[in-house]
Amino acid sequence: MKQTIHIDGMTCAACEAKVQYLLKEQGGATDVKVNLETGQVDLSVDESIPLDQIKSIFQPYDKYTVSEGNIDTPPISNEEEKSVWTVYKPLLLVAGFVALVASAATWKQDQANWMDWMQYFMAGFFIAFSFFKFLDLKGFAGSFQMYDPLAAKIPAYGKLYPFLELLLGLLFLIDYNYVVTNIATIVLLGISTIGVVESVLNKRKIQCACIGTIFDLPMSKVTIIENSIMITMAITMLVIR
Repeated sequence: MKQTIHIDGMTCAACEAKVQYLLKEQGGATDVKVNLETGQVDLSVDESIPLDQIKSIFQPYDKYTVSEGNIDTPPISNEEEKSVWTVYKPLLLVAGFVALVASAATWKQDQANWMDWMQYFMAGFFIAFSFFKFLDLKGFAGSFQMYDPLAAKIPAYGKLYPFLELLLGLLFLIDYNYVVTNIATIVLLGISTIGVVESVLNKRKIQCACIGTIFDLPMSKVTIIENSIMITMAITMLVIR
């Protein structure tokens, strides 16, 4: 049967993913459709879920307010398809600036090589990406646990993740024990990539938290490519250096 409720406070894809996750995992809904513009949430349930029970699920999240739904609310409309550049502009710009800084750092070396460039790129990547996550650490942790298998089981890992990224960036920057640093990178990104691949294959509409939650980036194959490039760089430095 169908049950309709109204939730105020939803503003982005991360909110949509969180609402869907909570209503399915804790509310018992088999399907959840969210309209961010109107706040209407349509639930597919075996039997109606008491409103007080739904309110208790969202009680830890102050930004959300649950009330009875409006059946006359218009259905969810499909968004227009956007170009890769339009959707992923923040991610591509950050990656471009990091690549530029890595190029500048190796420009004046007598014998600049790809190993040095990749090392500086990895340093800049982790430091820059951790910075954006620190802007909304709680929001990032909530979005991250929607797809990362380890963060889903250990929520504290989501809050620890930006610190691990920052540490790896600094280790690359000072050229500390490249074996340990690159292995740690492969493990860290490898775990996350497993969750990303699973989400993309299952066509889950959730927010990519790679540069935090201040940018509304959807999870897609672009995220897989990004992680794969970083893992490939780490393996290359580990094997060839």
